[in-house]
Amino acid sequence: MTESDYKHLLTKIKLTKDKYKIEVIAYCLLPNHYHLMLYQASDKPISDWLRDLFNGYVQKFNRKYDRSGTIFERTAKPKLITSDKYLIDGIHYIHSNPFKHGMVDNPDDWKFSSLSEYLNEKNVLISTRILENYFYQNYTYQTSFQEYMESRKFKEELD
Repeated sequence: MTESDYKHLLTKIKLTKDKYKIEVIAYCLLPNHYHLMLYQASDKPISDWLRDLFNGYVQKFNRKYDRSGTIFERTAKPKLITSDKYLIDGIHYIHSNPFKHGMVDNPDDWKFSSLSEYLNEKNVLISTRILENYFYQNYTYQTSFQEYMESRKFKEELD
Protein backbone atom coordinates (compact mmCIF):
# COMPACT_ATOMS: atom_id res chain seq x y z
CA MET A 1 0.00 0.00 0.00
CA THR A 2 1.19 3.47 -0.81
CA GLU A 3 0.71 6.66 1.15
CA SER A 4 -2.07 7.66 -1.23
CA ASP A 5 -3.86 4.33 -0.59
CA TYR A 6 -3.80 4.94 3.16
CA LYS A 7 -4.96 8.53 2.71
CA HIS A 8 -7.77 7.41 0.41
CA LEU A 9 -9.02 4.89 2.99
CA LEU A 10 -8.85 7.45 5.80
CA THR A 11 -10.80 9.92 3.66
CA LYS A 12 -13.46 7.27 2.96
CA ILE A 13 -13.73 6.57 6.69
CA LYS A 14 -14.14 10.26 7.45
CA LEU A 15 -16.75 10.78 4.73
CA THR A 16 -18.89 7.72 5.56
CA LYS A 17 -18.77 7.27 9.34
CA ASP A 18 -21.45 9.86 10.12
CA LYS A 19 -23.99 8.28 7.75
CA TYR A 20 -23.80 5.10 9.85
CA LYS A 21 -23.42 6.97 13.15
CA ILE A 22 -20.02 5.43 13.78
CA GLU A 23 -17.50 7.04 16.10
CA VAL A 24 -13.87 6.20 15.47
CA ILE A 25 -12.17 5.66 18.81
CA ALA A 26 -8.77 4.55 17.47
CA TYR A 27 -7.27 3.27 14.24
CA CYS A 28 -4.07 2.01 12.70
CA LEU A 29 -3.66 1.06 9.06
CA LEU A 30 -0.79 -1.30 8.26
CA PRO A 31 0.33 -2.87 4.98
CA ASN A 32 -1.28 -6.25 5.65
CA HIS A 33 -3.98 -5.50 8.23
CA TYR A 34 -5.78 -2.72 10.00
CA HIS A 35 -7.17 -1.99 13.44
CA LEU A 36 -10.33 0.02 13.96
CA MET A 37 -11.86 0.62 17.36
CA LEU A 38 -15.36 1.90 16.76
CA TYR A 39 -18.36 3.00 18.76
CA GLN A 40 -21.76 2.13 17.33
CA ALA A 41 -24.05 5.07 18.11
CA SER A 42 -27.14 3.66 16.39
CA ASP A 43 -28.91 0.41 15.59
CA LYS A 44 -27.19 0.24 12.20
CA PRO A 45 -24.70 -2.63 12.35
CA ILE A 46 -21.05 -1.68 12.05
CA SER A 47 -20.71 -4.60 9.63
CA ASP A 48 -22.90 -2.71 7.11
CA TRP A 49 -20.56 0.28 7.27
CA LEU A 50 -17.46 -1.92 6.96
CA ARG A 51 -18.94 -3.71 3.96
CA ASP A 52 -19.76 -0.44 2.18
CA LEU A 53 -16.44 1.15 3.16
CA PHE A 54 -14.25 -1.70 2.00
CA ASN A 55 -16.25 -2.74 -1.07
CA GLY A 56 -15.71 0.69 -2.58
CA TYR A 57 -12.12 0.87 -1.39
CA VAL A 58 -11.21 -2.58 -2.76
CA GLN A 59 -12.79 -1.79 -6.15
CA LYS A 60 -10.72 1.39 -6.50
CA PHE A 61 -7.59 -0.37 -5.22
CA ASN A 62 -8.04 -3.22 -7.71
CA ARG A 63 -8.56 -0.82 -10.63
CA LYS A 64 -5.49 1.18 -9.62
CA TYR A 65 -3.26 -1.90 -9.44
CA ASP A 66 -4.95 -3.87 -12.24
CA ARG A 67 -5.86 -6.75 -9.98
CA SER A 68 -8.95 -8.53 -8.71
CA GLY A 69 -10.18 -10.17 -5.55
CA THR A 70 -9.90 -9.25 -1.91
CA ILE A 71 -7.10 -7.24 -0.33
CA PHE A 72 -7.40 -8.51 3.21
CA GLU A 73 -6.83 -12.13 4.19
CA ARG A 74 -9.56 -12.33 6.80
CA THR A 75 -12.79 -10.64 7.69
CA ALA A 76 -13.06 -8.28 10.64
CA LYS A 77 -12.70 -9.81 14.09
CA PRO A 78 -15.07 -7.83 16.29
CA LYS A 79 -14.39 -7.65 20.00
CA LEU A 80 -16.79 -6.23 22.55
CA ILE A 81 -15.21 -3.73 24.94
CA THR A 82 -16.31 -4.85 28.39
CA SER A 83 -14.35 -2.59 30.75
CA ASP A 84 -12.54 0.73 30.93
CA LYS A 85 -9.21 -1.07 31.31
CA TYR A 86 -9.85 -3.15 28.19
CA LEU A 87 -10.82 0.01 26.31
CA ILE A 88 -7.61 1.87 27.19
CA ASP A 89 -5.40 -1.21 26.70
CA GLY A 90 -7.04 -1.73 23.31
CA ILE A 91 -6.30 1.83 22.22
CA HIS A 92 -2.70 1.48 23.38
CA TYR A 93 -2.41 -1.88 21.61
CA ILE A 94 -3.64 -0.35 18.35
CA HIS A 95 -1.24 2.59 18.62
CA SER A 96 1.76 0.39 19.44
CA ASN A 97 1.14 -2.04 16.56
CA PRO A 98 3.53 -0.50 13.98
CA PHE A 99 6.29 -0.54 16.60
CA LYS A 100 5.44 -4.10 17.67
CA HIS A 101 5.80 -5.28 14.05
CA GLY A 102 9.13 -3.46 13.56
CA MET A 103 7.83 -0.95 11.03
CA VAL A 104 9.00 2.07 13.04
CA ASP A 105 11.42 2.77 15.87
CA ASN A 106 8.89 4.96 17.63
CA PRO A 107 5.10 4.44 17.53
CA ASP A 108 4.39 8.08 16.75
CA ASP A 109 6.50 7.83 13.59
CA TRP A 110 3.69 5.83 11.92
CA LYS A 111 1.53 8.32 10.00
CA PHE A 112 -1.54 6.16 9.54
CA SER A 113 -2.63 5.80 13.11
CA SER A 114 -4.74 7.89 15.46
CA LEU A 115 -1.83 8.16 17.91
CA SER A 116 -0.94 11.68 16.77
CA GLU A 117 -4.54 12.78 17.34
CA TYR A 118 -4.35 11.45 20.90
CA LEU A 119 -0.93 12.94 21.64
CA ASN A 120 -1.82 16.33 20.19
CA GLU A 121 -5.38 16.20 21.55
CA LYS A 122 -6.84 17.15 18.21
CA ASN A 123 -9.80 15.66 16.46
CA VAL A 124 -9.33 14.93 12.79
CA LEU A 125 -10.99 11.54 12.54
CA ILE A 126 -11.39 10.27 16.07
CA SER A 127 -14.17 10.98 18.52
CA THR A 128 -13.02 13.13 21.44
CA ARG A 129 -15.10 11.00 23.82
CA ILE A 130 -12.10 9.07 25.21
CA LEU A 131 -9.81 12.07 25.65
CA GLU A 132 -12.56 14.00 27.41
CA ASN A 133 -13.68 11.16 29.68
CA TYR A 134 -10.48 9.34 30.58
CA PHE A 135 -7.58 11.78 30.47
CA TYR A 136 -7.07 15.12 32.10
CA GLN A 137 -4.45 17.76 32.73
CA ASN A 138 -2.45 15.78 35.28
CA TYR A 139 -2.83 12.41 33.54
CA THR A 140 -2.65 12.78 29.79
CA TYR A 141 -2.91 10.15 27.10
CA GLN A 142 0.81 10.63 26.49
CA THR A 143 1.57 9.62 30.09
CA SER A 144 -0.76 6.63 29.89
CA PHE A 145 0.72 5.45 26.58
CA GLN A 146 4.28 5.89 27.84
CA GLU A 147 3.46 3.73 30.87
CA TYR A 148 1.96 1.10 28.56
CA MET A 149 5.06 1.04 26.34
CA GLU A 150 7.40 0.87 29.33
CA SER A 151 5.43 -2.07 30.73
CA ARG A 152 6.12 -3.89 27.43
CA LYS A 153 2.46 -4.96 27.31
CA PHE A 154 2.50 -4.26 23.56
CA LYS A 155 4.28 -7.61 23.13
CA GLU A 156 1.17 -9.40 24.40
CA GLU A 157 -1.88 -10.18 22.34
CA LEU A 158 -5.08 -8.42 23.28
CA ASP A 159 -7.64 -10.98 24.51
